[in-house]
Amino acid sequence: MVSEGMAGIVNSSLILQFNIKEVVLVRDKYVCGYCGERGNTVDHIIPKSKGGETSLNNCVCACMRCNNEKADLKLEEFLKRKL
Repeated sequence: MVSEGMAGIVNSSLILQFNIKEVVLVRDKYVCGYCGERGNTVDHIIPKSKGGETSLNNCVCACMRCNNEKADLKLEEFLKRKL
């Protein structure tokens, strides 16, 4: 979990697990990574159905509209449709 960014080592005997959704929303300042509007959901850049992990590197804040439109598309496929 530490290597995926879902936990942090506090000391040699304590590992703190993160709520990844809250961490991503705060990190991204509640701004959708796709359209720039206010976001309140988290999207997997590489969808879990296509092998993507639930990690800080593979998650981005998204608004509900973009999250629903992207669904399980890869980022490149989604961006082509947005243009």
